[in-house]
Amino acid sequence: MSKQIDKPNYMKNITGEIPRFDERNTTYSMGDRLELPSQKQILAKGKELKEPGYTPEDFALLWGARTVDYLVRKNVFARDEAVSGEKVPIDDTALWTQKIKYAARWFGASMVGICRLNHQWVYSHWGDHNAILTKGGKPGDPLELPGNMKYAIVMAVEMDYEDIKRSPAVANSTDLGYSKMAFIASSLSTFIRQLGYHAIPSGNDTGLTIPMAVDAGLGELGRNGLLISAEYGPRVRLCKVFTELPLIADKPVDLGLQHFCETCKKCAKECPSGAIQKGEMTDQPVNVSSGSGVLKWPINAHKCYNFWNANGTWCTNCIRTCPWNKPSTLFHKFNRSIIMNAPWSHAFFVWIDDVFGYGKQTVRPWKLDGYS
Repeated sequence: MSKQIDKPNYMKNITGEIPRFDERNTTYSMGDRLELPSQKQILAKGKELKEPGYTPEDFALLWGARTVDYLVRKNVFARDEAVSGEKVPIDDTALWTQKIKYAARWFGASMVGICRLNHQWVYSHWGDHNAILTKGGKPGDPLELPGNMKYAIVMAVEMDYEDIKRSPAVANSTDLGYSKMAFIASSLSTFIRQLGYHAIPSGNDTGLTIPMAVDAGLGELGRNGLLISAEYGPRVRLCKVFTELPLIADKPVDLGLQHFCETCKKCAKECPSGAIQKGEMTDQPVNVSSGSGVLKWPINAHKCYNFWNANGTWCTNCIRTCPWNKPSTLFHKFNRSIIMNAPWSHAFFVWIDDVFGYGKQTVRPWKLDGYS
C-alpha cells in the first residue's frame, strides 16, 4: 500500500517560478514542423529494415493499434460539447467520486485518481501535433481551460509486460495504449455530460499529464521522466478528463522514489541515446522541450527523438529496464512494499534485478497457437 502524504514530494524541490509549458516545444510538434523528423518519416525508415522486430506485420499491427486514437481524438476530443439536460444533484460527493472511479475502470482504466486542477500544468499554447489531431485549437493559439474546470480525473492504462520487452524493436502496446486512452477519456467525458456537467477529454494534449497524475496520487516522477506507479512502474499510458463535477481529490503518494532513482540509474545506463541524466537533479532545462523551476532529472527529448529516427520506431527501453516494471504477482507486490518502506533495500533490489536478468530485450515471434 502506497503511503499517502498531504503534499506531493516535488513541492520540496521547487526552486522558483514554474512557467507554463508551450506545447509547440514538444518533440512531436517540432516533428510536425519538420524541425525534427516526423513520425511518418520515422516509421517509414523502420519499415525498410524488414528484420526480426521490424517486420511488415509488426508495423501493420502498430497502425492498427493506433486506429481508435486517431479517429476519436479528431472527432470527439472537443472543448464545446453540450451537456445533456439538467444537472443530476450531487448530494454525496464521496459517493459520486466512487461512481466516477467505477465508470473509469469499467471503461478500461487500470488506475484512476482525482486532483484539484493546478492550472500551472495546463499548456500555455496549442502545439502543432495535438492541434492537428484534436478538436481544440490551432497551432499557437493561447490555451486556457474554463474556470469551472476544477478537477482532473487522471487515468492510467497498463501496457503489456511481455510486449514492452521487445523495445527498442516495435512494441505495439504503446500504440494500443493511445487508442485505449482515447476511448476511456472520451467515454468518461460523455458519461459526465450525460449527468449534466461539463467535461473535457484529454490525452497528451491540453496539459502536462504526469504532474497531474502525481497530484492525483497515481505515483511519482522518476529519473526516466515518466510516472512511476506502485502497481505497474512506468509501464502505463496516461489520459485525463477535466470537469466541473464536484469530486473529492485523492492524496499524493510517497513511494520513496527519489532515493530509489538516485541509487538505481538503470534507465540512464540502458538509454541508447543518452537522453536520461546519470547525475544529480537540476532545475535547469536541457533544451526548449524541458521546463525549469523545479529540481528533477530533465530528459533530453531531442536525443530520444533522434534515436527513434535512427531506430525506425519508438523506444521504451527506460520502461523495459526499470526495476519497478514487474508483473502484478504477489511476489513482486511484496518486494514493492519493502522498497517503498525501506530505503536501505534499494541497492539490493537493483542488484537482484540484474542477477535475475530482468529488463532484458526479448523479441519473440508471434504466438500463433490456437489461431487456426
